[in-house]
Amino acid sequence: MIPLWTKPGLAALLVTLAAWGLGHVTGFHGLSFALGVQVLLMWWALYLLAVTKPALRGGFFTVESWEAPLYRRLGASAFDTLLRLVGWERLRRGARGFSGTRASLARLDRATREAEYSHLLLALICLGLAVGAFLLRAADAGGWLLLTAVPVHLYPVMVQRSLRWRLQQLGVRD
Repeated sequence: MIPLWTKPGLAALLVTLAAWGLGHVTGFHGLSFALGVQVLLMWWALYLLAVTKPALRGGFFTVESWEAPLYRRLGASAFDTLLRLVGWERLRRGARGFSGTRASLARLDRATREAEYSHLLLALICLGLAVGAFLLRAADAGGWLLLTAVPVHLYPVMVQRSLRWRLQQLGVRD
């Protein structure tokens, strides 16, 4: 039996090997590699959440009143609309556990925390990968990783925090 604490590490090793293989097929310096890495990292993050079940509580997850307007000005609402247009929200609806009832708002709140946590973690990992690429004089690879991290991780964080702001206004809090 594999101890629980080793499973995310083994999964990370598999993701690393898959990314290495992807790089050998597509090349390590282009958009396709960067997007492939983002997808692999998101799969890993979903697995990490399922295995570790972090509490995701605390002041960090409380959205301040100034945040929602800032995110709106940065285009988070437009990004959310784009996700709906391409069908992403419909695809993820079941995973969020929201049935449209007041009773399911707490589950929706938890889902926003999970998404925010995983996207922030992955944004930091992408930043580290990009720094590594820059140090290895692969500025193109680092640039693509940073560029793809914005729509793939930072905008989703803003969308989740904006939604949680609305939930807080309804009295749904951790």
